[in-house]
Amino acid sequence: MTRAALTFALVLGACASTQPAPISYGGGGESARGAASIEDRRAPAPIETRAPAVQPTPDWAAGEGTPLSAYALRPEDVQPFDPAHMPRTHRVGANESLYEIATTYQVPLRALIDQNALEPPYALTPGRELQLPPPRFHTVERNERFEDVARRYNVDTRSLALLNRLQAPYTIRAGERIYLPAVARAEAPPPSTPSPAAPIVRDAHARFAMPMRGPVVSRYGAQPSGERIDGIEISGRAGDPVSAAADGDVVYAGSDLPAYGVLVLVRHANDYVTAYAYTRRALVREGERVRAGQAIAELGSRADGEARLLFQVRQRSTALDPGPLLGLSN
Repeated sequence: MTRAALTFALVLGACASTQPAPISYGGGGESARGAASIEDRRAPAPIETRAPAVQPTPDWAAGEGTPLSAYALRPEDVQPFDPAHMPRTHRVGANESLYEIATTYQVPLRALIDQNALEPPYALTPGRELQLPPPRFHTVERNERFEDVARRYNVDTRSLALLNRLQAPYTIRAGERIYLPAVARAEAPPPSTPSPAAPIVRDAHARFAMPMRGPVVSRYGAQPSGERIDGIEISGRAGDPVSAAADGDVVYAGSDLPAYGVLVLVRHANDYVTAYAYTRRALVREGERVRAGQAIAELGSRADGEARLLFQVRQRSTALDPGPLLGLSN
């Protein structure tokens, strides 16, 4: 399995979550209520590769490979400012994008757009002064540990500590503010008593629309060539519109995984995440709300030159056969 494929599986697994726990913005100071946790998603299901695996699958539970929050704050991204005293405005520099500004200040892209009443295509003029949204924070609750906060917002402990300029051991006290990176995404509180993770349920009423017109040329599972596809491939022409299969929120749109071209991930209700790979251009941005049938990308080509869309559906970190969810007959 290639490193890109493994990273893709981890990104998909990290993008599925339930209803978010409270996140505070600005100077409110109220405490977020309820404990929360996330499941361990370091063991994603295999995803499609272009060549049969020749090495055994690493033991992700032992800590090998890319961490869950691969897109969280890294050491080289440590902020030059204290998040508790973040600037209130930013003057746009030459060739500076809105995404770069949001990343620099670790604020959600949608919050930055709304704060400045920006309209698509979000072009910025050098010298323009943007209002920065207040930082997000979590107010520490009684008996809450720093590691608990990191798990609650699906951020690795080291990244969260770097943002808050903390050094191990991470000692925090009730009432303190822990500032959150832009990638932070909380999940609903767990039951009051520990219980096994709920099984994946294939919702018979869950149906997705076809993301693109064209024949399905590869179906989910093992292929005659011996490779495996954890999704379906739809044939088309470069530039064809790719549409959201259902209402949802764009949680990733980028080309960090070159093997998949421009990749778009959309999160939906019931812990579903749909993935659209081999596109050449995204028409949406992270944090944007999309509707079923809305064009979100333009079809590109695979490495072999074939213009095909790789479409995947996951529920939490488990890859599902998109066929039944799309209403495709066998």
